[in-house]
Amino acid sequence: MTLSDRISLTWRYGKGIFLIGAVYNLVCARFQAGGFSYTFMVDSFIIKVVITAITVYLVKQFRDRDAIFFYINLGLSRRKLLTSVILIDYLALAILMTIMFFIYG
Repeated sequence: MTLSDRISLTWRYGKGIFLIGAVYNLVCARFQAGGFSYTFMVDSFIIKVVITAITVYLVKQFRDRDAIFFYINLGLSRRKLLTSVILIDYLALAILMTIMFFIYG
């Protein structure tokens, strides 16, 4: 399995989490652009934990139970896929907040 295949399958697995996370990240960046605050930066990461937990729960509840076997048959574990999706989502927020810090801080 090539890297592009793995990236494509990660996107396919975590599309809902990525999209909701991207909307949250952009809203946080917009609020930081309005007036930079260190406390808001910390609060945005704390609220991100709650939103991510709710999103993961909802995605697991509404996902077809047989769809996970597609990834398992390809040799990808559910836990590794979920970990990589959440890691990428938090990394995107950290990079965006760092950019906001250098621009407005």
